[in-house]
Parts: sequence; C-alpha cells; structure tokens
Amino acid sequence: MGSSTVGVGATMQSLAEILSSDSGSLVLGIAALVAIAAPFIDRYFIRRRRLTFRVLYNSKIGLSPIDLHDGENGSAQAAPQLEQVGRLLDRMSIVVIRIHNTGGFDIAPGDFEIPLSFTFGSRIVWDARVSDATDDGLRQHVRDGLEFFTRESPQRPVEAVQLSRVRAWLPKRFAGLTAAEPPPEAPEWHGVRLARLSLKRKEKFKLVVVLRESAGHDGEISKEIEHHARLAAGRIKDDRKQRRFGWPVITTAVGVLLTGALLATLLVSWSRPAVSAQCATGKLSVEGSSAFVPIIDRIAAEYHGQCDGAAITTRATGSVTGVRALAPVDAAGKNGLAVLSDGRSGEAGPDLEAKAVAVVVYSLVVNRAAGVDKLTTQQVEDVFSGRVRNWDQLRPGPSVPIGIVGRGQESGTRKTFEQKVLGGAEDRLTSDSCRKPERDPAAATTRCERGTTAEVLTEVANVPGAIGYADVPAAKTAAARDQQVTIVQLDGHYPDTTTIGAGYRFWTVEYLYTKGVPDGESVLKRFLDYLASATARAELQDAGYTPCVTRDGLLDPLCTRGDI
Repeated sequence: MGSSTVGVGATMQSLAEILSSDSGSLVLGIAALVAIAAPFIDRYFIRRRRLTFRVLYNSKIGLSPIDLHDGENGSAQAAPQLEQVGRLLDRMSIVVIRIHNTGGFDIAPGDFEIPLSFTFGSRIVWDARVSDATDDGLRQHVRDGLEFFTRESPQRPVEAVQLSRVRAWLPKRFAGLTAAEPPPEAPEWHGVRLARLSLKRKEKFKLVVVLRESAGHDGEISKEIEHHARLAAGRIKDDRKQRRFGWPVITTAVGVLLTGALLATLLVSWSRPAVSAQCATGKLSVEGSSAFVPIIDRIAAEYHGQCDGAAITTRATGSVTGVRALAPVDAAGKNGLAVLSDGRSGEAGPDLEAKAVAVVVYSLVVNRAAGVDKLTTQQVEDVFSGRVRNWDQLRPGPSVPIGIVGRGQESGTRKTFEQKVLGGAEDRLTSDSCRKPERDPAAATTRCERGTTAEVLTEVANVPGAIGYADVPAAKTAAARDQQVTIVQLDGHYPDTTTIGAGYRFWTVEYLYTKGVPDGESVLKRFLDYLASATARAELQDAGYTPCVTRDGLLDPLCTRGDI
C-alpha cells in the first residue's frame, strides 16, 4: 500500500513539474486547442452534414363514440354509421415530425447511404402530408419522393408506394367505414420513407402522418416511433434524444478548463522573477557512464544555450575508467572534470565528492529469436554461468544457441548487473565477434564484450539468440527501432521505477563525482546547481529517468536506497 502511494505521489509530482516547464505549457496549449477544436473539426470536416428531426406531436385524434351524443346524460343517439366513424377515429392518431438541415452543407439524395424512414410500431399508416416547408418548391419535392412500405421489407423499393398511389386507395378505405377494417385489397403500410430527399442549409419541413391501431388492439394507442437512416460524412440525430452534455459539450468544457490551467500557469510563471541558469565562464568535461552521458549531454546543451561562456563537453569512457581518471586530478584542475558513475564507485577515495543525480533502471534484453520475454534470477544466473547454453532448455520450441553480450570491466552497468542480479562476476571473455567463441574454440558459451550501451544493443539485435543488458530508456528506444530486440521481465516484474517497491532489483543511482567541493564561481559548481533546476528535472523525466532532487529540493527516497 505504501509503495503504491509513493508511486502515485511521484507520478503526480513528475506531472506537475513537466506541466510547469516550457514543454508542459506547450502540451497544455496543444491539448486545449485539440479539445476545443474537436467538435468543430467533426462538424465541418469529418461529419459535415447534419440532419435533425423532432417529434412535435404524437397523440390520438381524440374523437370517441361518446362525443357523438348531443343530449344530456347521453339520451340522444348518433346515427349508427357515424358511431362507426367515431369508433374508427378513436383508434387513430397523428404524428408530426419536424425535419431540419442543421449542418453547414447542403444535403443531396446521393449523400444518403440509407434513406430516412420512420416506422410506428404496430400502428398502420393511413395517410401522410408535408406542411410548413421552407418554400413551396421544397414541399412539392418532398411530396414527390414520399413513399410507403410494408413491415416485411422496409428497405426494398419494390415494397414502396408513392403518396399519389396511396391517395387512390383512400376512397376505398372510407367506403368500408361501415366495417371495422378497410377492404381486404387495401394494403397495410407500416412505414414512411423520404426517398430522394435533398435539403439546402437551414431548410426544414414538417411531416404529418395519420395512423390507426392494428386489428385486435385494445386500450390506449401506442406511441412508438423509430427512424432508419445513414448519412455519408454526416449524422442524423433525434433532437429530443440529444444529450444535454454530449461529447462536443464535454470536450469543449475540457478545452476551456485546460485553457484556464494554461493561463494560470503562465500568470504564475510571469509573476515570478525570471529564473535562469547562474552562468560562469570556463571549460568543463563530463566523462564516465556510457548509459548516462547522452542525457547529460542534452542538459549541458540546454545550459550552454543560456550561458555562452560555458564550454561543456561529454565523453563516454565507462564509470570505472572515469573515476580512475578523476582520482589523480590536482587542485588546479578539479573544476574542469566531473565523472558519472552507475552506482557508488569502489574506486573513489575520500577526496571525491558524490552527488546523486537520478535513478537508473536497467533491463535484460534478448534477441527475438530467443523466444522468451520473462526470466527468473536463477535462469539468468544459469545462462551467464554457462549451465544453460540453449534457449530450448528454458522454453519449448526450436533450438537456438545462447550468445552473451556483456560490458567490459570499466562499466558501471556491468558492476550493477553483477551485484544486483548475478551475485557474482560474469564469466570469461570467449569471443570478439559475438557469433562464435574464436578466442577459445573449446568454450561451451559464446561471450563477447562491448564498450558502450549502444554497441551492446546493436549486437543483441544482430545476433540470433543473444542476451545482454542496458538502461531502460536505451532499451526501449532500441526495441522501438528494431523489432529484433525484446525487453525481458525479471522475476515477473517489468523494468520500471514503479516495480522497485515490489521487488525489481536491477537498478541503481547515478552519481556525479567531483574532486572535492568545486569553487563557487566555476562552471562545474554552476552546472551542478543547474542539474537540480526544473528544466534539468524535466529533461531527465522526458528521457525516462527519475531525478534524485525533487521539486522541493529534497532527495527522492529511492536515491537513499540505491546502494542497498
């Protein structure tokens, strides 16, 4: 519970730092713009055409046989034929539907993938007409395309009949009013289709449909109405069913909130005094860990952008070699060299000062041909000791010889791997090519060494069955670039800072060593201060590392555990 809380807190803190940086403001601005623009893009570019309809009236005609009695207490009786009409009308209803082009483009008949039609449950269409059209031309156009269809096949034009033909049946219907139902030859229409419909922008009309309940219906009339249609590059919506807080409203509200957050961030940043790097003039060389030199090089470039007089160079020499180079430096040269080490260095004497910079998580990586993406610590020990020489000893499948790609003795990554995972030293070097043991043809295991993290990842990608190790940011970049590289889970844990509390062991703290305490006005001192700035922390986070110095200037708890 505690580790998960720490993980969430660290994530929120990292997010806050990123958003407070210049890149975070850019992200906020882009997110706000996308959120606000999304509904407009959807309406005017993706689904440009919009047709809405609204059911304005859906009720019975309201004339019953009782209404036909004109005397008090019902003493006067209506004519029997009129009572028949009253009983029929009591089962009839009227539906009024307003149809409106609410989009920004005209709608043509060819824009409909499925023409707009309406069905009314068990009710039967008696008649229909068009009213309140924008102009007489639209009214006539809709009338000419109005069709009726049966329940059996609402999408087949052969079942449809135009309004003019329906009107021809109406006299027959009324001729049969003395009976409860229309003559047998009169068809029963269950739907109305608006065939060949075209509407210009803002045009609208009302569709009035007269209906009756089907035979055998008893009680109140049904109110069911369904629509069927599909509009290419557009949408058809029931105006009454549109949600008050649909996704366009929500995304616009989110965009407004993000805009507010952006403005608040900018106001806070403008209200503060401008914080810039404290510049110094001179030269500085940063050497050591090949895993960490690339991100330090980027941070140094940022510093140089603010301080023209500072010349900072970086060189990947390996953690051990770097510390050894720093040891003999005298007082006159102490401000010109700093060294990166993966973990605390056993080579460091009492005169070297160590500054914790970031948490570095490492990962085992294998060539895709190995056919594995999960290993236990015991399996890793068996592989690197030579007890397991083929991947088919660890998983079912084809025989694939194991090739080990390690780092040299100068590597801090190798030191961390031996201490945290193997619990001992790696085996001897047997190969220069990484493809066969040419140094010792009788050797059972092919093991080569490479001087940098990038070279290890290149060999793992190129040699089938190869296994190696690298820091997680570099491993992820290699896996994204080359599908032959697979990142391996260790003891069921994915390599990440969030899994350290759960038991992931292959990680350490990156330290920057100096010869004593640097002078206060030196480039080295100013650069060390810059490493704790918000800009440097954001760079570290973007690269996949957890800064040791938090936003509050405190040391991250993981950075006090790195040597355990």
